[in-house]
Amino acid sequence: MTKFTREQAPDCSACRFKAACFYSRLDPQAQKAWNHTKVARKFSEGETIYSECQQPQGVYAVCKGRAKVFSTDVKGQQMITWIRHPGETFGHIALFAENEYFCNSRAMGDTILSFMDKSTLERFLDEHPKTYRLFLHKVATELHNLQLKLKDTAYKPARAKVAKALINAVSFKSRNTDKPAIFGLKRTEIAEITGLALETVVRTLADLEKRNVIKRETKSIKILDYATLARVADPHARKTCAS
Repeated sequence: MTKFTREQAPDCSACRFKAACFYSRLDPQAQKAWNHTKVARKFSEGETIYSECQQPQGVYAVCKGRAKVFSTDVKGQQMITWIRHPGETFGHIALFAENEYFCNSRAMGDTILSFMDKSTLERFLDEHPKTYRLFLHKVATELHNLQLKLKDTAYKPARAKVAKALINAVSFKSRNTDKPAIFGLKRTEIAEITGLALETVVRTLADLEKRNVIKRETKSIKILDYATLARVADPHARKTCAS
């Protein structure tokens, strides 16, 4: 197995994804320490990052590509809990809980991950205690997002679930373009994210394409009408909580 090394670790200060990374919220001394302490390695498409029931060894950050976190039932069917994009950290929940991994993680396409092992991370946190608050905020935010996902799973119609999955998968490169696009997301993966049958996903994508909301291409899905797709994903988005 290829090891994580310092030589493979990209420079965080020069990373084009740093604005999306918790690195950007560290103070200057902590940024310097993180940048010079972490290690990294390359993963190929479908390569295992970690598996269910393994003991967590540290925290990962996506520098390039994507990583999916998923569980598998006895029939081999997958349910994707998260797709980690560049700038996102993961693996921290099991590490902080001191539990075995409850899910599996695999690379989606060619992927570069940074890594900090448990003992190094503990030293880093002790030397830069303000970072504890960042991780606490991250855990709380992810718990909130999981609650929203459970609510969506229970109440949203299939079309809204597919639309939300597409919006969440928009390529970092194309987020600020007139025609954002999704690359490398398979129909089976949309089904695994939404919990829908593959046939339902195929039918919903065809309907969105017929309405000129999206256009399916060989290796991507182009969003032709983002505003409409957003309304389909969350028709009550303008409503705010009273409390």
